[in-house]
Amino acid sequence: MKYRYKPYTYKDTKSKSASFVKLIRRLAILSLVFISFYTLFLLVGTRPEVENVEVLKLIPTEGNYVLNTSSAKIKKAELVIEQEGKSHLVLKEEFPQGTDRIEIKINSKSIGLKEGKAIVRLKLNSGFLRTKQYVLDANVDLTPPSLEVISYSRDIRQGSTFAIKVKSDGSKVGLEVNGLKIGMIQIKKNQYFALVPIPLDGERLEINLTAQDLAGNKTSKSLNLAVRKAYFKKEHIRLTDDFINSVIYPLLGEEARGLSPEEAFRKINEDWRHKDIQKISQICKESEPSKLWNGEFIQLPKSKVISDYGIERFYYYEGKQISYSRHMGYDFASVEQASVLASNDGVVVFVGDLGIYGTAIIIDHGLGLFSLYGHLSNTLVKEGQFVKKGEIIGNTGKTGLALGDHLHFGILIHGYEANPIYWLDAKWIKNNIESVLEQ
Repeated sequence: MKYRYKPYTYKDTKSKSASFVKLIRRLAILSLVFISFYTLFLLVGTRPEVENVEVLKLIPTEGNYVLNTSSAKIKKAELVIEQEGKSHLVLKEEFPQGTDRIEIKINSKSIGLKEGKAIVRLKLNSGFLRTKQYVLDANVDLTPPSLEVISYSRDIRQGSTFAIKVKSDGSKVGLEVNGLKIGMIQIKKNQYFALVPIPLDGERLEINLTAQDLAGNKTSKSLNLAVRKAYFKKEHIRLTDDFINSVIYPLLGEEARGLSPEEAFRKINEDWRHKDIQKISQICKESEPSKLWNGEFIQLPKSKVISDYGIERFYYYEGKQISYSRHMGYDFASVEQASVLASNDGVVVFVGDLGIYGTAIIIDHGLGLFSLYGHLSNTLVKEGQFVKKGEIIGNTGKTGLALGDHLHFGILIHGYEANPIYWLDAKWIKNNIESVLEQ
């Protein structure tokens, strides 16, 4: 029997085992790195953030807050206020669908908070391992701001101007009169002043005053004053085809295409007028916070009044009433292209086209008081320019909705046209406006 010799091949099992262990280690290290990065991504990259959390640093007696979140939808929210070793739960809510807007209502007294320092803890969760907590040093302020009426006008008439002055240690003071909101202007430390347009209609002037501090505490006061009735004329105006063709259609230009005479007139008298009122309101939104005017306002030199303030105008075409408007200024007429003077000291805030008023200028006299000059043929001033009373600013004309060469002069109180007649009277200004301002 023969035997074939088979040489023995040495197998290095120890080396293979070491390589396998190294592979396992590498895979484990890679897995740990992946898990670490993924956990970091969950905890940092997509955790919920609040854009305006700083509002919780001041807590009033009653506060309503809206917190806007970013980077992740909030699933759970919890707000706790700690004070003198006690925890006061304000909010604990779940949002199954997620939200980016959290509404919080705080009634400090009902949850037992006292005036003084506190700690606010806001905890947000947007999913598994996605949690963030804000810890804020806060101050609980339960003292409402003071609010005292110092003085106000006594001569209160329809279409006139009312002045009021108050004292308050609040950070914001405002008033609302018959639905119209007016921001009061701070003239001295803790002293605020406002001019108020008195409506043409109505027998009462309902004034609601509010003062608010930085925390959000509010104090309110109201005045309910009788308004003296004023008489305003009525005019019945019959429109002719000549007027429609020579004034209305040319004003409209391309807008007149396809419009009947009645439609064309209503577009200017109603639509344009409404747009002009809105534009004036925007122009007069901001005013110099100090008194710029000096004494009474002046009338167009050597002029006569051809139309009063407050006149009700009823327009007829072919025997049928087709429109209505109210004249909210004074029309002064002199010679054609007469020099128009600045009625008082102030800053020019508008020069340009103003719809029914044509080429116009508006001057800011401070504290919410403006003057308007309409239907001008040309202008001689620029926006931002300071003008003195009596300075020539332009010339009269018949631009806009005008039958002939004249000046439309208006007095604007926060953009609302008040009766100019009072502002032409030095005694009235002294007794009803400046006496309130100076007291």
